[in-house]
Amino acid sequence: MLNEHLKTHFQFSTFKSGQAEVIESILAGKDTVAIMPTGGGKSLCFQLPAVINNNLTIVISPLIALMKDQVDSLKARGIKAEFINSSLSYPQIQTIIDQTKNNEIKLLYIAPERLKSSSFFQMFTDVNVGLIAIDEAHCVSSWGHDFRPDYMLIEKFISQLKERPTVAGFTATATPEVRDDIVKHLKLKNPNVFVRGFDRPNLKFLVRNDLKDKEREHESLEYIKNVEGSGIVYALTRKKTEEIAEYFSRNGIRATAYHAGLNRDIRTQVQEDFMENKFKVIVATVAFGMGVNKADVRFVVHLGMPASLENYYQEAGRAGRDGDPADCVLMASRKDFGLQSFFISKSKEEMMEQGKSFEEINNVINIKYRKLDKIREYVDKDDCRRKIILQYFSDPDIGKYDGNCKGCDVCLDYKFTNNYQEMEILKKAALVPRQPDILEPEISDGFENEDLEAELEPDLVVDISNTIKQTVDLYKEGFTAEKIAKIRELGVRTICGHLVRWYAAGGDLDIEEFVTKEEQSMILRAMAEADDYCWLRPIKENLPEEITFDQIKFVIAKIQRIKMR
Repeated sequence: MLNEHLKTHFQFSTFKSGQAEVIESILAGKDTVAIMPTGGGKSLCFQLPAVINNNLTIVISPLIALMKDQVDSLKARGIKAEFINSSLSYPQIQTIIDQTKNNEIKLLYIAPERLKSSSFFQMFTDVNVGLIAIDEAHCVSSWGHDFRPDYMLIEKFISQLKERPTVAGFTATATPEVRDDIVKHLKLKNPNVFVRGFDRPNLKFLVRNDLKDKEREHESLEYIKNVEGSGIVYALTRKKTEEIAEYFSRNGIRATAYHAGLNRDIRTQVQEDFMENKFKVIVATVAFGMGVNKADVRFVVHLGMPASLENYYQEAGRAGRDGDPADCVLMASRKDFGLQSFFISKSKEEMMEQGKSFEEINNVINIKYRKLDKIREYVDKDDCRRKIILQYFSDPDIGKYDGNCKGCDVCLDYKFTNNYQEMEILKKAALVPRQPDILEPEISDGFENEDLEAELEPDLVVDISNTIKQTVDLYKEGFTAEKIAKIRELGVRTICGHLVRWYAAGGDLDIEEFVTKEEQSMILRAMAEADDYCWLRPIKENLPEEITFDQIKFVIAKIQRIKMR
């Protein structure tokens, strides 16, 4: 029955690891804590019960951008959802409140700051709430890496509802201390606690240690030049993000910086451009990623050791959420440990200024150093990286890896090289598995972007991956490319690329939905006039600006299909 609901409402054929048991717990009315990694499918665990149940589900989340992405995705699926946060005007909020009271909404997302208002409390006194889902639940814990005082208001909010709903807390990373705090501060009643989904076989974990700054920057540049798709590079300071983004740009990589010191409009624009693959790389502090739902991130590179394995896995886990292969690369130096120790010392000073007790300060500092030791062990130890991660999070899937995980530098015996001459050999050795693709071909600077030159290889046949099949299934159900992009949390260009590849492989697609007959004729003339029609750029230069690279690719795919008959 659950699988039928999954297919009907979310167009998925199977659950990810651990999702079904969490959903069953919530549907049974049991308070629940779910520790699942980034990309593990936490949101479905409260969205599907919300659709099945009759009463309202309230989702408490600190991430405004993520709220909008998830609500847009739900609406694209025909599910009634709204959000209330500081981005809305008072009349907009009042309209949503009225819809909520009239049972016109299934899921309502709110920011924890809303709970400061007693009038906001009163709005829900007569509403039947079936489920309270707390996203980023580690924020309720002072032991966590992102404690937020407003989360302490959640329990009071729950207690003032006319009937206590089922309460579920979700987080990507939580130590035993944090899990205990989630149960304690939310006053959960005999909750089921699940630690699931930390094993993500599509991710490769690669570590490079003992690098000097210049070596690290050079190796990251060479790596990015030779890897497909777009990704995130994390640096430890704002200044460093800007320096590295400039360094990449000077060396032919489309890159930009992102950090909390930038103007909000600039940050929003950077996020939107990244969603549409206008940049190959975002060089960021950890301020980037929490509110960005981009499923096709092909790599996450850390230029610097994070403060803990929780932080690292949450950030690295933003890679490969579409299920396709992706790399998580950590390039560390001995200086990183000293810098993280400095950050711990600064936090000690801040706690002293806040008037916390000596005992409390010492407990927090000791936990931070234990966490730092674990991430240092991950970097230094010549042992399976995946095994270390699964052990740390007590994931039962560790039993699957008694031998070679075939997904980390230790098990693959992968060696970084200064000039990356071995990259193609390493790809074939399953480091970055990839099928040849005529329609998203090699690019001069390593970036898959339509406005750069791309050589065409018209005689290759495209294999259809699982992520393309998901797009095709939605297309067959009548969804537009724009709607599929919302549902799948991908850029429209990425979705069009999927459909082009499917069409080239013989898929039943009406090309005139994307390129009219007149536009096809224009593209064919431009190909004939181009000095070198084996590249996309010369073709595009002979066309009006409104003709897109995706449309050119559709026409090329049509030619290939004719040649294959």
